[in-house]
Amino acid sequence: MNVTKAKISSIFFQYSIPSVLGMLAISSASIVDGFFIGNHVGDSGLASINISFPVFSFLFGFALMLSVGSSVVAGKLIGEGDLYNASIVFSKTIITISLFSFLTCTVLYLNIETLLRLLGANKELTPIAIEYLSVMLIFIPFLMIGVVFDYFVRVDNRPNLAFIALLLSALINIILDWFMIVYLQKGIFGAALATGLSQMALLIILLPHFFSKKATLKFVKPIGNYTQIIKACYNGTSEFVNEISVGITTLIFNYVMIKNFDIEGIAAFTVINYLLMIGIMISFGISDSLQPIISKNFGAKKYTRIDEFIKLAFISTSLVGVVMIILILLLPETLANIFLVDSNLDTKQIVLNFTKFIWIVFLFDGLNLVISSYLTAMHKPLASMIIALSRSLIFPVFFILTLPFVFGDNGIFMAIPLAEAFTFVIAIILFRKFSPKKLLKKDV
Repeated sequence: MNVTKAKISSIFFQYSIPSVLGMLAISSASIVDGFFIGNHVGDSGLASINISFPVFSFLFGFALMLSVGSSVVAGKLIGEGDLYNASIVFSKTIITISLFSFLTCTVLYLNIETLLRLLGANKELTPIAIEYLSVMLIFIPFLMIGVVFDYFVRVDNRPNLAFIALLLSALINIILDWFMIVYLQKGIFGAALATGLSQMALLIILLPHFFSKKATLKFVKPIGNYTQIIKACYNGTSEFVNEISVGITTLIFNYVMIKNFDIEGIAAFTVINYLLMIGIMISFGISDSLQPIISKNFGAKKYTRIDEFIKLAFISTSLVGVVMIILILLLPETLANIFLVDSNLDTKQIVLNFTKFIWIVFLFDGLNLVISSYLTAMHKPLASMIIALSRSLIFPVFFILTLPFVFGDNGIFMAIPLAEAFTFVIAIILFRKFSPKKLLKKDV
């Protein structure tokens, strides 16, 4: 189906539904991890995952930056009919992510104890965090390469294959979680091994596409220098900034939570992140699916179609937000009980206090994500990066460091919702500045 000519709604749902289901598959796998660890390992297991999170956000963020930036460039080239140069971009991207991921993970693995101390792990958390992170670092390169494949498969008009790969990877993770944690009683080591093997499965499923007859993107000799890839990374900077900012914010939140509530605080914050993940990943799936659509329509100068795609995305993410708000306000204790056993009363109370404020996030997060994704696809990386920085670093850190002085513990719980609200104001201003209608007028 030609994304520059076919019916708007058909294209939108053809791309967004697999993307959303894929993101749900990813988030459900993480949530199932949390369920098994929370119920069979306990607070220390949940806390060790959150302590390690900044490492994952840095590595995953780099993979996203390269994937988004390069796939948008390839998408534009495909829209212009230049398939050979699109394949060169793809091949160089795979080489870059492979070298970076294996070298970086090796360095981190060799310095794992020092790394965890820098991340705020105390004597109680360090041994279990080492057990978890050491296994994960072996497998993360396969996830990073798999993420790149996922983006290029979608640009190559196979969004359903990308979804199937993510779904199968998630199902493998869930089955292995049960087998490793419950059946074999391997605890946090089993959780890490299950996750790692499922990440490798993603790569194995997607790789054959690029050798098939259906592929327009092929592995070709990467002629020329890598300046184009560096520029592509710049266009995907907002995604990297978004991920690394979440990691930095998590790091600061972990320090604040362990200082105010001990390990129970980090465990509670982990549970809250799982609740946020459900809604945010759905909205991210919708916004993310816009990038190949918009980049191709941008290449074809179909600005009116781009405007229609954006409207559909706004409506869809707003509906997701409403559903999440209803669930969090009506069923907070039920949601907390998914991850916490009855003995975790202190942790559960912190979670319930958090939910009184966290629902506000879903009023704004979907719209912020759609605008940021749109700006990236339209080759406005600086504007997209401003939104990413605002919602995931500048405002959360500012509020977590200031609000507790005014509102006490409630100030900690208010930081993320207020950050999303303030970002929304900035996002609307930037969207109006670079709206499809304005670009259409300039091009007339």
